[in-house]
Amino acid sequence: MRDYDQALKVALKASWSAGKVIKEGFASSKNIQFKRFADPVTEYDRLSEKVIVEIIQRWFPDDSILTEEVLSSERSPEWRWIIDPLDGTVNFTHQIPFVCVSMALEHQGRIVVGVIYNPILNETYWAVKGKGAFLNGKPIKVSSISDIGKSLVVTGFPYEREGRIEEVLKPLPVLVRDFEGFRRLGSAAMDLAYVACGRFEAFYEENLKPWDTAAGMLLVLEAGGKVTNYRGEVFDPFQKHVVATNGLVHEKMLEILSGVRPVQ
Repeated sequence: MRDYDQALKVALKASWSAGKVIKEGFASSKNIQFKRFADPVTEYDRLSEKVIVEIIQRWFPDDSILTEEVLSSERSPEWRWIIDPLDGTVNFTHQIPFVCVSMALEHQGRIVVGVIYNPILNETYWAVKGKGAFLNGKPIKVSSISDIGKSLVVTGFPYEREGRIEEVLKPLPVLVRDFEGFRRLGSAAMDLAYVACGRFEAFYEENLKPWDTAAGMLLVLEAGGKVTNYRGEVFDPFQKHVVATNGLVHEKMLEILSGVRPVQ
């Protein structure tokens, strides 16, 4: 049986190494291409991915790898790394500091290690299943606020918007009316990390990919929060809609989202 703590050390090493690439490129000129509308990719996304995959393969050559860009590989059916080498690329191209590396290790279908590293703000979040969640080495917990009038909620908007605008906007009037505040930071991984450390009470979003949510999901759960899909069912990173909260405002979030027809 693999030592999860050893896997965490490798994930941290890979994240910090990739973070150096992101930090060097943050204020530099970039070669920006678009995979689709509003979905850019830069040479730094690919360089970050290359750094991470090389480190993972050096330590765990038989593991499968699922990444956002091009270096995915199918090997072990038991162990799989799920990687976003640069989450928040739109922010990155505009020099907005909500960007991160997001890495998770999946063992037999369960996420057991998660790391989210923001090199611009120098924040490293990590969690190991059953061992809690941490920010820069200090334990973190979700918020204890249960009053939605004192709660912050955060979301993101999907790249694929055609035919979905009305559905995506449905919750906003209630959120703007009833919650203390509403935010949109531009990085789902950072949103989840912020729920885990108590900065946000709730996060929801649709049409996400597994590399957007795998690490952050574990962080929220290990910090004492709750993660489901829009229908309140058990969430896994391969589902396309997620609600993550401190647990205390979860039912209210599900109530608000009950009128939304989630993307399949």
